[in-house]
Amino acid sequence: MAKELRLPRVNSIIISGRLTRDIELRYTPNGTPVVKLSLAFDRSYQKDGEWQQETSYIDIVVWSKRAEQCAEFLHKGSPILVEGYLKTRTYVDKDNQNRKITEIVANKVNFLERAETQPSEFEGTQEKEIVKNDSAKDVTDDDVPF
Repeated sequence: MAKELRLPRVNSIIISGRLTRDIELRYTPNGTPVVKLSLAFDRSYQKDGEWQQETSYIDIVVWSKRAEQCAEFLHKGSPILVEGYLKTRTYVDKDNQNRKITEIVANKVNFLERAETQPSEFEGTQEKEIVKNDSAKDVTDDDVPF
């Protein structure tokens, strides 16, 4: 009998980039705030002695108080740093086709620019973390309004 391979269970991602569109705040049927961010991020690499740059995109889901703060203070082009985990979910599109999407569910969102309209807890040179939220644990894929 072969030995069981013990793999660590790690699903963690830290990523930074800029928002590709303005944010639309939505609510689940039970009233939980949620936003879906689209983030553009770059990767540089060398090919044939020349530096190349590649831009990729990923969707990020933010819940509860953090979602409301993102909707209030962020806009298209805002730079952010996100810590979270990857999640794959399936849904049926408007043409009744099954679709699968992988996205980041945010545990933390850091605003990387200072805006004049942000409250005092976001002021200063130090990036501030938005309040952590555990209410997403009670939400199923059927509750997500997008």
